[in-house]
Amino acid sequence: MDEVVAVLELLTGDESLTGEGIAAVLERLGWGVARQVPGAAFPRVWRKNDLLAGIEGAAPQVRLAVTLWEREVDEEAGFDALEALYDESSQAVVRIADEVETGVLAGRLARVDGDRTQGIDYIEQRAWSVGHRLLLVGAVQDDTELPVRVDAVVS
Repeated sequence: MDEVVAVLELLTGDESLTGEGIAAVLERLGWGVARQVPGAAFPRVWRKNDLLAGIEGAAPQVRLAVTLWEREVDEEAGFDALEALYDESSQAVVRIADEVETGVLAGRLARVDGDRTQGIDYIEQRAWSVGHRLLLVGAVQDDTELPVRVDAVVS
């Protein structure tokens, strides 16, 4: 989460968020390009250590999603195994949220209630505002055949 906080701290003062601006911050902080799309104005997929980050959308709805935790779904294990995985991901969100709320951002965070998910159906999520930015930590599974993951999202 420290890597996400470092990115967030450099983006909090910017009133408008752009993909180019996020890419510049990632590069400045030593993230490497994981995938370059030919013809794209900036790299959208970045990697640092075990973290994978994606710049999603376009201004003014651009966001950075960093995968903090990911578990494969064992389709043959059945519904109970999937529910256990959902519970594990929810516990991870609560643990990470506690780290955020007691970490270096503690004095600058304002807990955000209401729907800040931009249409994503999170299993569990917590959100805060920090300056002009929103930080959301949430567990999600985009499709039943895809992994369950916990993402930190800066928007």
